[in-house]
Amino acid sequence: MHSEVARCTLISRPGSQNGNSGLRLDELSAAGVEDNETVKFIHAADWQLGARFSQFGPKAELLRKARLQTLETALRKANELAVDAFLIAGDLFEDRQVDDAVITAALAKFGSLSDLPIFILPGNHDPNTGPGSIWNRKPFTGKPPNVTILAEPGVYDCAGARLIASPLKQKVSTIDPSLKIAELARELPDDRIQIGITHGALAIPAQHQPNDFPIALEAATRAGLDYLAVGHWHTWQMYDHGRLVMPGTAEPDGFEQAGAGSIALVEIAARGATPNVQQIPVATLRWQMLECDYTDLQTARQSLEYKLAELRPLADRTVLRVKLGGSVSPRALSEARQWLESAVEPFLVSQILDQTSVAFSAAELEELQRNHPLLAQTIADLTQIEHLATNAPLPAGIDQSQVIPLSQAQALLSNAKIEMSMLDGDFFKFAHQLLSQKLQEAIR
Repeated sequence: MHSEVARCTLISRPGSQNGNSGLRLDELSAAGVEDNETVKFIHAADWQLGARFSQFGPKAELLRKARLQTLETALRKANELAVDAFLIAGDLFEDRQVDDAVITAALAKFGSLSDLPIFILPGNHDPNTGPGSIWNRKPFTGKPPNVTILAEPGVYDCAGARLIASPLKQKVSTIDPSLKIAELARELPDDRIQIGITHGALAIPAQHQPNDFPIALEAATRAGLDYLAVGHWHTWQMYDHGRLVMPGTAEPDGFEQAGAGSIALVEIAARGATPNVQQIPVATLRWQMLECDYTDLQTARQSLEYKLAELRPLADRTVLRVKLGGSVSPRALSEARQWLESAVEPFLVSQILDQTSVAFSAAELEELQRNHPLLAQTIADLTQIEHLATNAPLPAGIDQSQVIPLSQAQALLSNAKIEMSMLDGDFFKFAHQLLSQKLQEAIR
């Protein structure tokens, strides 16, 4: 059964004169909070409603709508599972510039489940920075009564459990935001389930930035919590013996997000009990990336045809990127791209990322030298400098005796203000891609 909305109230006063947001025992008694041994709730984060997805042009609106649809799916799941509360651990919105219509739409969805308490914590995308923050925008003046914005550090009643919040008030910080939760928890009696909620990077060596609100991996145990609900990274994470969970984004927004697309269903039987945490899939769209080496066009096409056929049954729900690599002639690539552009058309959103390098037959090279001599000379110079700098193999038709002298290569680089010692494979990869684009434009 859902807990009564009236019970989901702030039961401590954040920001007292001494800076202590803790809860006094007489305040707890006055609040009349009942002890509820079991609590079941949804933990979600990183919706980033209103994200722009500008790289997808006009189709970006489809991705924005999908995020709202996924929010609706998650709320429906919460209702079906009869949870006591729905927690959002930061970044409900992309930033404070999102349209009022996005805020209004989200609040309407929350209000449609009027008996489900919903707690929303400001994250680093939507921090509570004061009067200019998103949380002070006009739509929030009429927010549904079941919605609580955890705008200040404090202790809140959540179905008889204590919800200890540490919201973000700025975009970056080197301070672990869970330390505030530990400070608040120290003054609480040890008689109820205690749940913390905050937002930040997990302090995994070499995997986080020092100014990205680093959260200690044992933060839940350190604060004496039964569970710490965290948001920020977009893939599922679990640490501290299952007491610290980051569910990732409920609706993926990138091609390399293994474990994204879920919310966490959490059930805690009693104070000190190990939480039972389940991943609940809710994503509307799936993001798929295919990589293909176009050096052998026939094999590449057969491989892509097979992979696209596998994905096609869910094409209307798929964001697709096809990444092309290998060496191929501009004319052959142009023909292959025409086929590929037609093949990906049924997908909701598709993108072709061309990272091929140019390879010419003797006839094509002769034609290029005749019709586009400047480009032909640039390619020849680049290829030979690459050979000198990285020992890359020379293409067919050029033998060692034809390679430009080192002194000439250094002169060319000097004119371009480039040191040969700074050149690596990535430099030449980028240069070949840029030339490939120019060549395709010239040949068309």
